[in-house]
Amino acid sequence: MTITTSPEINHIAAALLAFQATATGVVKDSKNPHFKNRYASLEAVIDEARPQLQAVGIAWMQAPGGINGGNIEMTTMLLHAASGQWMSSTMEIPLGKQDPQSAGSAVTYSQRYALMATLGLPPVDDDAEGAMRSPPRPAPVKVTSGAETLSQAGRGFMLAMQMAETRDDLGEWMNTNAAEMERALSPGEVQQIRNAGRARYMTLPETERKAG
Repeated sequence: MTITTSPEINHIAAALLAFQATATGVVKDSKNPHFKNRYASLEAVIDEARPQLQAVGIAWMQAPGGINGGNIEMTTMLLHAASGQWMSSTMEIPLGKQDPQSAGSAVTYSQRYALMATLGLPPVDDDAEGAMRSPPRPAPVKVTSGAETLSQAGRGFMLAMQMAETRDDLGEWMNTNAAEMERALSPGEVQQIRNAGRARYMTLPETERKAG
């Protein structure tokens, strides 16, 4: 798998860190009748990934490429909406036969595996009762006393905010993600993250400036 990125990846890297802090895995919701094994379908991968990616401001695109030497290419691109930063990877999947049905199967297969590999989402077995489509998630936690409980998306934003290492970095992160937080979070959560950001700001050093 070949990976390329935009010149700067600090914002998309922080968003991916926030995503992976709460993402767990994709339940194997389908069964292969030939090999009698279970696997995670493309629908299950998308259902798991989409809301959590949207919460941290990331969209994705996938497109098949040409067929070379009996292999078909699949490119997966992650896009950070606020900054325009991106990451792209391309993988090849062998075709069983040179016909449309085999090509369609290979495209679907490569879509789910490429997206899972890019995001670090492993396939997981469901619990014994089979009651949940998705694996259990961590319960919401209170980050500061007296504030409302943060949702999963709120915890992601909070973690990404705390990755800033200088005051300038923190200010830039707040400005870049302000609109996205307003869309994804409740007013109380936004205020809680802003309050935590102000407190963190006082503990951070100024960005070192190079002369000239």
